[in-house]
Amino acid sequence: MTKTRRSLAQFIVALIIAASLLILAFGLASAHEKRAVGQYTLYVGFLNEPAIVEQPNAIDMRVQQGDSANPTPVTGLAGTLKADVKFGNQSTTVALEESDENPGEYTGSFIPTAEGPYTFRIYGTINNMNVDESFTSGPETFSDVDSSTSLQFPSKVPPVASVSQTANSAHSTADSAQLLGIIGIVVGALGLIAGVAGLMMARRSRDVAQPMDNRGEMESSTT
Repeated sequence: MTKTRRSLAQFIVALIIAASLLILAFGLASAHEKRAVGQYTLYVGFLNEPAIVEQPNAIDMRVQQGDSANPTPVTGLAGTLKADVKFGNQSTTVALEESDENPGEYTGSFIPTAEGPYTFRIYGTINNMNVDESFTSGPETFSDVDSSTSLQFPSKVPPVASVSQTANSAHSTADSAQLLGIIGIVVGALGLIAGVAGLMMARRSRDVAQPMDNRGEMESSTT
């Protein structure tokens, strides 16, 4: 092989390697938010994307140090970092676990039960450096939680939360109908009692009036 061909082959190999690294970096960035924190770089996003409501998922975090071309994974942070999952005004803490296969990668498992944007707060220390960073899903970071309807086949099944809400609504309607029925029965019973009481009072008045009429007739005949 001539020197020119050898140089061309080396150039092509280098170009392929560079393109592969670029594609790999783009894939990671598109699914995770990359952020420099001091001398470290954090990649944070969902473990499974697209993130689907009511499907098991997790916070996926990778911590690296050094040159981006040859980074060093930062291990042993499961005991010094904490993670909160936030949705709207609600928040919960999830336990971070370090991967055995991929050093420097940590996950915090949970099941998202609502569609929309989520925020992951990472706080604590990385090798004695204080950290408190929040990562929010969106078009420029990582995906929001989406409905499973678009991926379902062949039948579309409503989410459990929707079914539960419908059931609660039906239960509430049934309770209201039952309450109205009870009120109707009570009102009817009161009306019946009032009617019976009126009838008894009318009979009593008639019984009192009858002896008086008889006494008047007897006095008239005596006279």
